[in-house]
Amino acid sequence: MMRRNVCNVPLILTWVAIGGGFEAPNLYNLANFVRAIPDGSMLTVESSMRNTLPINMMGIAMGLHVRCGIEDNLWNQSRSAKMTTVQQIQQLVRIAREFGRKVADGKEAREILKIGVF
Repeated sequence: MMRRNVCNVPLILTWVAIGGGFEAPNLYNLANFVRAIPDGSMLTVESSMRNTLPINMMGIAMGLHVRCGIEDNLWNQSRSAKMTTVQQIQQLVRIAREFGRKVADGKEAREILKIGVF
């Protein structure tokens, strides 16, 4: 509908890679999903447990948006300690900066998500 200009609303998508009936968390499935979404869409990647960090790193490297928090993962990557949501966010901010990606502030995030746009 968007490609035919029938529907002209912000398209905000989340790729959920958690396996078990959902998409398997791997680069091939992610790349195929990215190829299929319409231009101008906003895509966030999401996974669970030990896949959270690798999937988020792939998403950051590909220029996508990421999500994390204790609702997806409680552990660090080696499972030697628990991580809070704040620690996970700090980790992704550090990685994003090392990848050369800017991290949006609240105002920029609202613009990216087209909050209030009709």
